[in-house]
Amino acid sequence: ITIPLPLARTKAVQAAHIWFAAKPRPGDALKLTYFYNCKFTGPVKGFERHAKFTKLIDLTRPAEAIFASFGDSTQKEIKRLMKEPVIFAVESDAEAFLRFHDEFAQSKGMGAMDAKILRSYWPHVVVTKIVSNQEDLVMHSYVVDPAASRVTQWHSVSQFRGAEDSVKRRLISRANRLLHWRDIEHFKTMGFRVFDIGGYAYNTTDEVLQRINEFKDSFGGEMVEESSYASVAITLLRRVKSAFKLRPEKPGTKAP
Repeated sequence: ITIPLPLARTKAVQAAHIWFAAKPRPGDALKLTYFYNCKFTGPVKGFERHAKFTKLIDLTRPAEAIFASFGDSTQKEIKRLMKEPVIFAVESDAEAFLRFHDEFAQSKGMGAMDAKILRSYWPHVVVTKIVSNQEDLVMHSYVVDPAASRVTQWHSVSQFRGAEDSVKRRLISRANRLLHWRDIEHFKTMGFRVFDIGGYAYNTTDEVLQRINEFKDSFGGEMVEESSYASVAITLLRRVKSAFKLRPEKPGTKAP
């Protein structure tokens, strides 16, 4: 799928994010294009390659077999919350997801999501959530491509850090696990064949990323290496912007 992204300062020039192509097209090297999740893992002339590791779950397997491949603790947490009055739903309101995401981002000291990017992506995105007592606990967003029969997790956001007590935090933690399972069921029912857990920090030494990896490992799946490619045009643009940012300010002026 190709997602056009208008640049901030001009509508005459557009960038594009291209997902799930086998490999970059040579003709796109001089355009502002970024290819995500390509199966090809070699160098491509005119593009800068970035290795991308992730875990894929085969949705053609029986649901029972997929669930049985989860870690014991994850299975128990999911079964426990299944007994509670929580609801799985699809969020159709982009603004509602944006607000929820930005509350999450603020709690982690991260920047807000670019609303223009979300609007560009929205026709190709499915957002799911777990609701308890009319309160959204967790939301996941997915980039979906029916032609590739694949869904890739884009965001996983919750109000875990904003929870007022440990009971609420445990509920949100279980809701996140349950939502992964409900997502798998949902996309399997829709006929998708591949569920992408949304990236994996392969061989990381960062303790936070290691814990995230452990969480993702608890859902099974097969580790794969793919590629993301930035066109030479994007690479040059980034270098120019970086050079301007590093240029020292003159007294009494603002940096460009």
